[in-house]
Amino acid sequence: MKYLITGGFGCIGSYVIRDLLKQAAEIVVYDLTYDLTIPRMVLTDKQLDKIEFVPGDITDASSLMRAIKLHKVDRIIHLASWQVPACQSNPPQALRVVSEATINVFEAARLFDIQRVVWASSVAVFGLPEDYGYQRIGNDAPHFPKFIYGACKSLNERYAQHYFDEYGLDTIGLRFTAVYGVGRTRGMSSFTTQMIESAALGKPYIVPFGDDKVDWQYVEDVSRSIIMSCDCPTTQTRVFNVKGGLWPVKEGFEYVKKLVPSADLTLEPGLFGISWDYDATPIEEEIGFVPSYNMEQGIVRTINLFRELNSLDYIEVPT
Repeated sequence: MKYLITGGFGCIGSYVIRDLLKQAAEIVVYDLTYDLTIPRMVLTDKQLDKIEFVPGDITDASSLMRAIKLHKVDRIIHLASWQVPACQSNPPQALRVVSEATINVFEAARLFDIQRVVWASSVAVFGLPEDYGYQRIGNDAPHFPKFIYGACKSLNERYAQHYFDEYGLDTIGLRFTAVYGVGRTRGMSSFTTQMIESAALGKPYIVPFGDDKVDWQYVEDVSRSIIMSCDCPTTQTRVFNVKGGLWPVKEGFEYVKKLVPSADLTLEPGLFGISWDYDATPIEEEIGFVPSYNMEQGIVRTINLFRELNSLDYIEVPT
């Protein structure tokens, strides 16, 4: 099985590559540049040597189609995108990078009869807790995006449904939450990783959104949800909420301080600006995915991986 992964040299893509190589899959990474900064945090040199790299821009439909045709791709995992800050600062280009590029992927998959497209949506399609009466947000809840990024992802979901209804294109969208883990360096929700890395390496950090609860989603669980979505039969649902576990930022902060008492961390008050309480029953029922890591387990693993990368001893977990 040959996979084309857009944005494959990002954080999530690096873990997906690692896990697909364990299945002896063939990997083609379609990305802007051959930048191995993040992949080297996750992959060995031997694993990197097994990857085919195609330089390309996802807004360039012709380039994308040439890559798919040349490499005889079976499935596409579409992860390339902008994050919230970039979208907010340049809405016209955000539409091109986040939405038009995703439509390019769908259209290329239709033309080349790709078996399955798994793509990254986001819980940013949803709104504030008060938009939903402070209740858990269902998989089919209406969208009230507060950021340009979320508005673009919402548009992508409509296009995914259209391509399925009109052409039978088998796509699965996954709405990720506050993903954290080694390599997570970009985006508003990367603050959890920055807090953990700072504690692990003895750096100061001001932790934002201290009054909020967020969904802590460990990146290895994210990778597993993607691979399960590539392998499962056609689902009734086109886009799924994917969750890790809902915990207050303050609890995560306090647990990191418990693990690393010397950590130079300061908790700052504030709210992120969206709801984080989602129902993920459909993905469990239709695909069988449930997270393997709770917040504490993910934090411990992330701290120790950061320390390993920097030739430091593992921390001991207090009993």
